[in-house]
Amino acid sequence: MIEKLFKRLNKDRRAAQLIEEALLLSVALVALSLLVGGIDSILKQAGGFTSGIWSSISSTLNGLFSSAFQW
Repeated sequence: MIEKLFKRLNKDRRAAQLIEEALLLSVALVALSLLVGGIDSILKQAGGFTSGIWSSISSTLNGLFSSAFQW
């Protein structure tokens, strides 16, 4: 009888461990998706900033040298 009780308790522990691991995996996946989303947003903003600076420099140079060099 004691052996049956220990077997039943051992099965319950395995199920609890599997549930715990599944929950931890889901939390890790959510954290990873938030991290990737944040990095993507930062890179998009940096790309837009660089594009804006390049356009500004390009228009300034075009304004400065357009009279000297007719393209």
